[in-house]
Amino acid sequence: MPIKRIRNHLKTDFFKSLTVLLTGTLIAQAIGYAIAPILTRLYDTAEMGELALYMRITGFVAAMATLRYEQAVPLPKNEGHSYLLYRLSLLIGLIVLFISGLVLGFFVLTRVAQKFEWWYILMTLIGSACLILINLGTNWSIRTGTFSLISKQKIYNSFISNGLKWIFALFNWSYFGLILATVLGYVISSFSFLKNFTKIRAKYKGYASKRKTYALMKEHKEFPLLNLPHVVVDNGRDMLVATLIFAYFSDSIFGSFSHSYNMLRIPIMLVGVSLSQVFYNQAVAKFNSKGELKPLFQKTTLILTAISLIPFTVLYFYGEPIFSWVFGSNWGDAGRYSETMSFWLMVNFVISPVSSLPLILGKQKIAFSLGIVSALIQVIPLWLIPELYGNSEEVFVKTLEVISYSQAVWLVFSFCVYYRFVTIYDTKLMIAS
Repeated sequence: MPIKRIRNHLKTDFFKSLTVLLTGTLIAQAIGYAIAPILTRLYDTAEMGELALYMRITGFVAAMATLRYEQAVPLPKNEGHSYLLYRLSLLIGLIVLFISGLVLGFFVLTRVAQKFEWWYILMTLIGSACLILINLGTNWSIRTGTFSLISKQKIYNSFISNGLKWIFALFNWSYFGLILATVLGYVISSFSFLKNFTKIRAKYKGYASKRKTYALMKEHKEFPLLNLPHVVVDNGRDMLVATLIFAYFSDSIFGSFSHSYNMLRIPIMLVGVSLSQVFYNQAVAKFNSKGELKPLFQKTTLILTAISLIPFTVLYFYGEPIFSWVFGSNWGDAGRYSETMSFWLMVNFVISPVSSLPLILGKQKIAFSLGIVSALIQVIPLWLIPELYGNSEEVFVKTLEVISYSQAVWLVFSFCVYYRFVTIYDTKLMIAS
């Protein structure tokens, strides 16, 4: 019976979609993680820290530019309405980037922003534009279930960016080479979605309507009003964390911290992101058809818990020697940080897919409140503890311990809140039926 049950699960749309996404994700991440030990010996911790800061800036700009309407693309029952939201998000994003370009260009010409070179601002705008296309294309693919397109985009991005990082190191281009390689990876991978959008526009051009678009803007107003502030808090927190580490400690410590954080997110990138996209697709379908959400919630979290136990436990006990052996002796501190953050990132891995539930169930106010507390847990210790105890590396490790264990406890609480959401929703369905 258990074998038969497993076979039945493997035949479901959930696992078929997950398999398609995981295949592309595994290939893309395999390329990145195979070359990572080479890159960490070609670039120092400070240079990697500069790349991490750039990626946080572009991610922040891209997330804000569309006012989060791209997250609403998978929700409408009518595919034509989804296209109108796609078109609206793209238009808003282009307008915001154009205005941002004019403002930043003025700053460069008037020498107000002397700390940022002109090429850095240009790379930021190009990278942000490509991320907007990627985010929009990803949400449309989630809407239509065309997960193979997401997989191809990930492979293109990983192959181009990681290959160029290695080539640019041969020219000693330092962090400029890292950023340029990352941007080119974004550009190439966004072409897949841009090409797909031209087909979508040709198919649904008859749906173009200012009146319908305005109605959809009002219907999904919670995204700019509630989800956007949530994203501003989350991404602003990441930016502030980077700024505080640069200010109180050093670019090398931030580089080690960022590398450790990214490596601990390997399970999220390999499995969590793919599972999140499939979960969102399946949860929206169940919500629109008045289906129960708790079974999907439980299945998703049980799978992630089982996957996470071994890798995070190993890193908790052996992070420092593993990082020193894999990435080089200069990255031992990153391994030390990974030991501290392992439990936090394990809980984050388990909860990451189901964190999209507030978007579906209209609970974004509560999710926003949870996000604010999470941001404060990270930011306040990084500001207060160095002020009281100094800016040595030992102080940073103690600060990281406070943040990590506090975050883990808060994420467990957030998980319980999400579980209550689906419990109440399914109970109401049972009563209604």
